[in-house]
Amino acid sequence: MSMISVLAATYAVLTLIPGIPIIGGKGRINLAASIAPVFGIALGPWKGALAALVGTSIALVLPSGTPTPIGLLFLPAPVISSLVAGLASSRGGSPYRRAAAPCILGALVAGWYATWVGRAAPLYPVPHIVALALALALWKLPKRARTEYLVPLVSYCGLMADHMYGNLAFIQFAGLFMPVESIPGLPALFMAVLPISVAERLLMTAIASLVGVSLLKAMRVLGIEAGA
Repeated sequence: MSMISVLAATYAVLTLIPGIPIIGGKGRINLAASIAPVFGIALGPWKGALAALVGTSIALVLPSGTPTPIGLLFLPAPVISSLVAGLASSRGGSPYRRAAAPCILGALVAGWYATWVGRAAPLYPVPHIVALALALALWKLPKRARTEYLVPLVSYCGLMADHMYGNLAFIQFAGLFMPVESIPGLPALFMAVLPISVAERLLMTAIASLVGVSLLKAMRVLGIEAGA
């Protein structure tokens, strides 16, 4: 509970830092989302997801994050990120537990193609399909693989799951973010910002890797087992 509390509070504090503007619409991508995968890696998928949920919920009620429809809509994104990273990094227990990570990513990619925007922009999910392939590869890794070596890979998987959830939410509620007359141009907009989105997610992966590896080493020194 103390680890969940500390990480949730850290997330909430980091949301006070101005985020990255959503290109073509209203709102910002919070930089605190960069560390959400670390929660799953450090605490395990369920406790990590809980820490992310508590952190995002606290952030929503802070003065700088007064609850809005947009904020509530994207609340599950870091939770999904932490859950996927935690499942992908799990080295113990049933192999079916690790299989859940590629299943979630696969469902999100399938969700993209289920939308009219996805069918009009079929190449957009390539970075997400790369994350799906990584999650499948991680599923086959031996249990003895050290978690800190996997931090960049599982962080990328978690952050791309977060990203695709955000894309799907954006599409379904596009009227909240942009003028109605601009909605038919969504496929072109997504493809135009794809290079920026990839660069953004790689930067977030680098942040998660730096924080995650440092945290795991500190936990090892303190005798705390990652994912416990």
